[in-house]
Amino acid sequence: MRTAIALLMILVLAIFVVNNVNAQVGSTGIIVTTNKPVYQLGDKVIISGSVAKVVNNNPATIMVINPIGNVYEVGQVSLSNNLFTHDFVLGEGATSGTYDVKIKYGDQSGKTSFVVQIGQMQLIPVGDYVIKVRGNNTMIKYSDVSVSTIDNSLTVTVNASAISSGSVMQEFQIPKKIIDAPGSLLVVKIDGVTSQCVQIETPSDRILDCMIPVDATQLQIFGTTTIPEFGPIAVLILTIGVLGTIFLSNKVKIN
Repeated sequence: MRTAIALLMILVLAIFVVNNVNAQVGSTGIIVTTNKPVYQLGDKVIISGSVAKVVNNNPATIMVINPIGNVYEVGQVSLSNNLFTHDFVLGEGATSGTYDVKIKYGDQSGKTSFVVQIGQMQLIPVGDYVIKVRGNNTMIKYSDVSVSTIDNSLTVTVNASAISSGSVMQEFQIPKKIIDAPGSLLVVKIDGVTSQCVQIETPSDRILDCMIPVDATQLQIFGTTTIPEFGPIAVLILTIGVLGTIFLSNKVKIN
């Protein structure tokens, strides 16, 4: 009888120990999220969260793994109380698929994931620079770009007639050398009506996510600074042409 009771106590103790071990392993201690579940090239990924226990002033390590298992982004962030935030922009090297986010802080860890979708890209030349337009719908065409230094605007002709109905999301990656509004947002108008586009700013570009309606014919973007009407190369060619004309004119006079 005593032997049976002893065996029963050992069994209960073993179950208790196993349950505690599983609880420790399963408890990561870190909550982590991203600002949205799906991204496109040029989007800013914001990773934020909290740790259960702060250890001195140690930073948290964040690692982002791309769909083929390579490290795409890694960084260390300091904690504010028990909170952390890290952000980066998805560059040209990003590929479509699921990205895993892993957080490590002491013996605490956490993970989440997000998806990158890369649509078709169109290029809109503007002087010596290029506007990149991305979207899953390639039926929208852009042409006849003009820049005005009078009202610091960029105007693009839009042909969305091939869209059957509704609106289509398009992402415009615009170099700040073309148009910018330091300290404020760009103003976007589609056929004269102000459009509420989601705007992200990087050190070199302005990124706009805009809904283009089926009947759109014109896209206008207003800033506070714009590219000169003639780019550096065009100015150089124009200068050489003018100097050449003056030289030949003087030569004819001398003769």
